[in-house]
Amino acid sequence: MFVQLVFIIKYMSNVLSNIPYELFSYTGGGIFLFIVLYKFFPALFIKIHKPIFFTLGILSLSLGYVGIVIPGLPTTVFILIAAWAFSKCSERFTIWIENHRIFGPIILNWKTYRGLSRRAKKLAISMIIPTFVFTIYFVFSLVGDLIFGAFGIALCTWLATRPEPPLENGS
Repeated sequence: MFVQLVFIIKYMSNVLSNIPYELFSYTGGGIFLFIVLYKFFPALFIKIHKPIFFTLGILSLSLGYVGIVIPGLPTTVFILIAAWAFSKCSERFTIWIENHRIFGPIILNWKTYRGLSRRAKKLAISMIIPTFVFTIYFVFSLVGDLIFGAFGIALCTWLATRPEPPLENGS
């Protein structure tokens, strides 16, 4: 068992070290372009927003499904992003995801109370912490470790301070 764990850690370290750093630059640049279009060129943005939001919704929904099986990938965050993206472009997908057996309660709690159930918070935080620790240990330099660690602490704090729906906390 220990030998398998060491092999997995070495393999993941190799995989993470082979991710090109340009990928993060391109992603950040794409997000920046999206914000610029949204803020300064609303007429152009309105013409192209549906395919962009639909793509974002499908990608987030896919990552949410993958997050169910792969520890460390947060399901709740991706499902909320997918619900938000679908609400901007497709009524059909919005209705589908809000009535989904697994994801529906999470989305409706967020829309109604801007909160998450205690179980969702515990699950998200319990997956975020080991993932961030693992990534910090194997991927970044000291400066990257500090920035990534600060982001992880901020994310966990933000999740922990979200209100709980009344049915969840007994009100």
